[in-house]
Amino acid sequence: MKFLKVIYCIIIFSITKNAISQESLGNIVVTPNRSLVELNKVGSSVLKINKKQIESSAATTTSGILQEFGGFTVSTKGNKGTDPSYFNRGLSRKYIKVLVDGMDLSDITSTQEEPTYIDNLNLITIDNIEILNGSQGTLYGGNAIGGVISINSSFPDEFGFKEINYLEAGSYGSIKNSNSFNYSNEKLQLVVNLEGERSTGYSSFIETELAPTEKDGYYLYGSNFLSNFIITDDVEANFNGRFYKQHNEYDDAYSYPGDSLVHYRDDKVYALLFDLIFSHNEISHKITYQPTYTTRINTIGGVYEYDGRKNKLEYILSGNFFGINTLSGLEYLKKSADMNGDLADKEIHSIFSEFRFKLLNSTNVDASIRREYDSQYDTFDTGRIQFNNNIFKNVILRGSLGTGYRTPTPYELYSSYGNTNLTPEKSITYDLGSEISFKKNSGKLYFGVFETKVEDIIKYAASKYRQSTANLKTHGSEISFKTSIYDFLTTSIDYTKTHGKENDGDSITLVPKDKIVFSLNYEPRENININTYYLFQNKSKDTKYNELPVYRSLNLNASYSFQKNSKAFVKFENILDRDNIVNRGGGTSENLGYRSPGLSMYLGLKFEN
Repeated sequence: MKFLKVIYCIIIFSITKNAISQESLGNIVVTPNRSLVELNKVGSSVLKINKKQIESSAATTTSGILQEFGGFTVSTKGNKGTDPSYFNRGLSRKYIKVLVDGMDLSDITSTQEEPTYIDNLNLITIDNIEILNGSQGTLYGGNAIGGVISINSSFPDEFGFKEINYLEAGSYGSIKNSNSFNYSNEKLQLVVNLEGERSTGYSSFIETELAPTEKDGYYLYGSNFLSNFIITDDVEANFNGRFYKQHNEYDDAYSYPGDSLVHYRDDKVYALLFDLIFSHNEISHKITYQPTYTTRINTIGGVYEYDGRKNKLEYILSGNFFGINTLSGLEYLKKSADMNGDLADKEIHSIFSEFRFKLLNSTNVDASIRREYDSQYDTFDTGRIQFNNNIFKNVILRGSLGTGYRTPTPYELYSSYGNTNLTPEKSITYDLGSEISFKKNSGKLYFGVFETKVEDIIKYAASKYRQSTANLKTHGSEISFKTSIYDFLTTSIDYTKTHGKENDGDSITLVPKDKIVFSLNYEPRENININTYYLFQNKSKDTKYNELPVYRSLNLNASYSFQKNSKAFVKFENILDRDNIVNRGGGTSENLGYRSPGLSMYLGLKFEN
């Protein structure tokens, strides 16, 4: 442990001693308006994590990557492979919509939420992740009160055939493998990825010597494919698919440690997406069909199976009409759930539009509306307005105000604990921020404030889901600064302050009030990259409203490219080897909480040919 600390100090000393010139940060393009938009014209707060940032991170999970950025926080429930709670700006995952290559993989049968199990996605083949903050319901439908996370796989970057092999192994008996096969020409792009990982795990409970503990292992394997066909100059088609299966052992609120023989879980997901796009005279027509099937089997003494199906059909018309960029759509969504024998069906018809125009030479305005016809609630309306103003050449002011909603899940409505009288939770969100770019693009400073209020919250009480009169309010501020001090040295610091409370006085749980991430990226040569970051969180409450200990984590990734298309790397997680308690949920006093992994090391190789 002391040796690792000495090595870490030497690396940091080398970084600060040898840094000498400047780097351009450049512009990025994102999709918060469901069409390509330059970031400097977007009204809402958007964060894009690119492939280089993903590959240089020490994180080994999707939630770990997201935790390095902005107001995204994670509270694990045990070992890798378990299902983590995650939050964006204080709002839990039931308010966050996640799309993977455009597909919605959420589990509609889960209790009081429709979560996407983001750690069941392999990081290796991800090209970028976009976090769209604020209410996104007008364009993305329900369950987007807390924003949208769009996770996108890599497409080929050159013509011809390419094979990419990846192998990683390390602490807790972990091993991860991926094989990617890419082909591209002028008319076709095709990607097939085969992935797998497993771990013997570790005991996620803090040792108390009052109860037995054991390792909780897991395995995950799957595949996905992406394709783009240019049929004619005006017509193109995309066909994507994804499958995965995972098994994990776990401890939970109803058990002592040491119960993996009777407490484990299996998940499967099958998803497809097909869209056809016809573009002519700057007008685009897009038809999308997406079926998804999920199955979850929980074994807790007995066996409980939950199966969910979603079928979505969508048509979008976009173009520039009378100088206004317009996007309008029709959507049909059917959900079918089998919750261990309790059956439910639900249909949703939606119509939505967005109008983007210049109010002044330096001001872009977006206005969007959505109406849903729900088989359970009749109609429901939402709206949003955004603006983007270039006050000066290097200063951008952004703002948004929008309403949102979360509809009750099939489990909340139709399970043995359900209540068919439930109505959607409603929200209003505002977001205001400013971005300043410094000379020669050597640095960027962002400062923003946000607030969301959710009404008609659905709660579980007295063996039934009920509509509460309680309101949930989260608000806070964010500040981030990134600069390229020299050609090969980039540093950044992000700080998020989050407050949240229901009107009955209870604070939100598992969300830190203060989160700080400090990172350094050092490239002394073209083939060497060293990235390190320090994460600090405090004043987080557990599920019983007791304050959790301060969370500190120091992490490092060092890579060396020894051939044009080959790379070796080493990752260190939790260099401080802290017992970070990230959650408490045990039903006994012997359970002091779930802890994150201790000091971990992973070695890996990546080959392209």
